[in-house]
Amino acid sequence: MISQDRTGDILTITIDNASQANALTEEMLDQLIGAFIEAGADESLRAVLLTSTGGCGFSAGMDTTQFAHSSASRAYETIRRLGEVCEAIKNCALPVAVAIEGYCIGGAVEIAAAADFRIGGSGSWYAMPEVRIGIPSVLESVNLHRLMGWTKATEFILTGNRFTAEDMLACGFLNEVVDSVGGAEEAASAVEEHALALLHATMQSDRGAIAQQKRLLRTWKNTFEREAVEDSKKEFAIAFARQGD
Repeated sequence: MISQDRTGDILTITIDNASQANALTEEMLDQLIGAFIEAGADESLRAVLLTSTGGCGFSAGMDTTQFAHSSASRAYETIRRLGEVCEAIKNCALPVAVAIEGYCIGGAVEIAAAADFRIGGSGSWYAMPEVRIGIPSVLESVNLHRLMGWTKATEFILTGNRFTAEDMLACGFLNEVVDSVGGAEEAASAVEEHALALLHATMQSDRGAIAQQKRLLRTWKNTFEREAVEDSKKEFAIAFARQGD
């Protein structure tokens, strides 16, 4: 399931399905969507940390039993929900950081890619093995080339090979790699600590300004340069109007 815990003005959302490799069910996807939408609407919150429990891995991606059928309509509905999780993260007015320890596979990579910050433990590894089971990688995979560059994103998706934390740092997917020392709990705690440090850095700024900047960053990804510049002027003016309220 998905659990939530608040410490001050930071919300921690935890993937909690350790007995099944933290795989994601449709119910868990719905819970994630709701959690991020509600967090963004809560004016008393300043940031969101996404993590997992169990000490073995962040998430093995979608629970494969969700695809144990031959119905195109059911498959579309499941993948649509995963896409809505990514959208909820990208549209959240709050900065979102993901703390990754152990494996991060398939849909879990897509969820992490949708976040603002990604911190991985030195023992973490990443894979998009969909092609090996006869389906393509979709959704946030569309944006992997923005994070990793076309060359590495293509290799990552077409081969299905595992990439190490250092691989993902070198190509730009991860913000930082944290040395995984001690036991599983100590390693996970260290990764979360570094993710929280990035969130705390954003909290030095006005909540509204961060929300605006997130909107602009997404606009810049999805418009031509001239349109993005014009839109940024409007957001700049809105910031002054907001300060006068």
